[in-house]
Amino acid sequence: MQQGWTLPIMKFKTLFTLLMVASLFAVSANGAPVPLGYSVNSDSGSEDQDSLYIIDLPAGIDDLKGKLVPDSQTQRDTEGLAFDADGVLWGIDDLTLTLFRINTTTGAILFQDERSLKGLPTGGGNDFGMTFSCDNTLYITSVVTNTLYELDLEGNTQVIGNLNAPISAIAAIGSPTKIYGLGNGLDQDGKPDSPNLYSINTDTGAASLIGALGAGAGAYNQAGLAFDNEGTLWAITDRRGVNKSIDGLPSQVLRLNMEDGSATWVADTNEVGFESLAIASPANCAVTARADNWYAPIPTMSQTGLLLTIFVLMLSGLLTLRKRLF
Repeated sequence: MQQGWTLPIMKFKTLFTLLMVASLFAVSANGAPVPLGYSVNSDSGSEDQDSLYIIDLPAGIDDLKGKLVPDSQTQRDTEGLAFDADGVLWGIDDLTLTLFRINTTTGAILFQDERSLKGLPTGGGNDFGMTFSCDNTLYITSVVTNTLYELDLEGNTQVIGNLNAPISAIAAIGSPTKIYGLGNGLDQDGKPDSPNLYSINTDTGAASLIGALGAGAGAYNQAGLAFDNEGTLWAITDRRGVNKSIDGLPSQVLRLNMEDGSATWVADTNEVGFESLAIASPANCAVTARADNWYAPIPTMSQTGLLLTIFVLMLSGLLTLRKRLF
């Protein structure tokens, strides 16, 4: 009788070990990917001015993809970037007042899709913020008018309302849409302006202060803001001209706390002049609303949800094999 149980028990132990090893591989394979951001060095003095870079955000390593306008001396000041719900990268330019698609492989503007912007002030200084919502609505901000707009892909603008703050970077998350905004760090005289994180009302455009970035962020001019697929809020800051004795300080990569606005320094880039950021298509489009009007993502497709699913499946398989063996 004792010998009759030995082989099944040994098989069960072996299978148990194999399943645990497999689960470890599954955990490794499903670890959170490194967030990659796209940005344009619109305030850089380098020869690659107005070029698209892809940035390893945790490390700050920036990789040049290519010039927005290859083989041309045409000046650009692309200050807003955002991925739409279909994964297409769009940019907005302050000097030419245009909206356009960008080839993420070459960095070049797709001129067949370029549109002139209507209803916005000319002469520069808009310092556009830009983001798409889950329903593919495109929102932009202008520092000149301190206004939140809705923009269609033909370049037509619709005023939503006054921001009451010089916000040059915005990022949307969830459904219904919640928009966060990042204020300019320094004013035109180089004095502290509004280095704060704001919540923006999508119906009125009014910005409500969440909190100051604090000591985690160095002095900056404008910035870029975007969510990754996990719902983490990232920023990149333009520090050109912050130190008058040198041409420009490298941009900083920051993580922002959505509850109090505080910034955590993550890395410095090699390039200077980044003031736009796009990471992924609209994030957390399946969410649950809490009483305090914040959003909690449904964990089904999160990394935690995926890992829990893997372990449940492993356990189910283990129990099934045990029943067959015994």
